[in-house]
Parts: sequence; structure tokens; C-alpha cells
Amino acid sequence: MNDIELWKLVLKGDSSALSMLYCRYYELMLNFGLKYSPDVDLVKDCIQDVFVKICSSRRLSDLSYVKSYLLASMRNVLIDRMSALKAEENIEEYGFCLDVDDTALERLFRHDDDKLRLSRRLLYAYRMLPKNQREVLYLRYVKGLSHKEVAAVLEINPQSSMNQVYRALERLRAMLGADFTKCIALFFLQGSEVLNGCM
Repeated sequence: MNDIELWKLVLKGDSSALSMLYCRYYELMLNFGLKYSPDVDLVKDCIQDVFVKICSSRRLSDLSYVKSYLLASMRNVLIDRMSALKAEENIEEYGFCLDVDDTALERLFRHDDDKLRLSRRLLYAYRMLPKNQREVLYLRYVKGLSHKEVAAVLEINPQSSMNQVYRALERLRAMLGADFTKCIALFFLQGSEVLNGCM
């Protein structure tokens, strides 16, 4: 069953359909949440909160993008919880962060120093982008969401998603210079596998 069919069953009170969506998207929600907070238990609690709220809500409606709805809901719950923690414990606010350690890159490119250098340059440049551009690139190219789905997750319009991707790629082009094309080609050929595998 596709997401829309499962969601229609959820609207009718079918808990097994909700369980199927939970199993289908738990890992994606966990990985996405860990980009905002390294606290695995906090992220897991937020995922549980999302599904408990769905289960107990009386105001659910039809959706076009179930995956995006789940990611946006989890992101909102997580940001609310982190804001409350920050106020209570005076902790630093976490931003969106794609954390790939050097060993994953060394493993992937152990026989090619040039590709290792390019991948390190790309990740460094990516980390220098503003948070909103890092989020959009991650959702669009690492997780493969459409611009409409990205827009739903980040609560922006699809044109803003396209604009942010364009601006992010232009910034990467400026930072990487002559290596831009090689870095992007390397990412699409092999790098996204690493990011999906370890993220």
C-alpha cells in the first residue's frame, strides 16, 4: 500500500496502518532528527510524540505528502522540545548539521587520494552554508524528496525550496571554484551513498 492509502486508513482509525507508517518512516525520522540534536533518546521521544498525537488527534485531514508531514511534525516537536530544554537548562541551541566523519570518506576513497580531497572540500563547503540551505540540499539530494515535499517539511513554498537549492549551489560553486563540477559529480556518483549509509 502506498502512503496515501495508508493515511486514508489512519483517518478511519486503523492503528495497523499507522504502525505501517511508523515502521516505514522511523529510520528516516530518526536520521533527520539527529541532524538537529545529537541526543538519540530525545529524537526517539519526539518520534513517539508525533505518532501518539496522530493516534489521539480528532482533527486529521487528507494529505498529499505523508512522508513530508511526518518529517515536518517530528521537526516541529523536536524544535519545541529543544527550545523548552534550552530555557530550562540554558543549553546551546542545536542547528541542522550533517556530521560525516573522515573515516567514512577514507573507506570509500581509500584508493583515490584525489577523490578523497574533493569529498573533503565538498563537505567543508557544505558545512559553511547557512542552515536553511544545508537542510534543503540534504532533503533534496541525500533523501531524494521533491521540491514540493521539501517545502512541506520545512514549511516553505516550493519556489522557495528551488530558490534555496539554486543559492546553495551557487555558493558551493563560488567556494569550490574549478573543483565544483568534479565535487558535484563525485557526490552524485558515490557520495550520496555514503551520506545515506551513515546518516
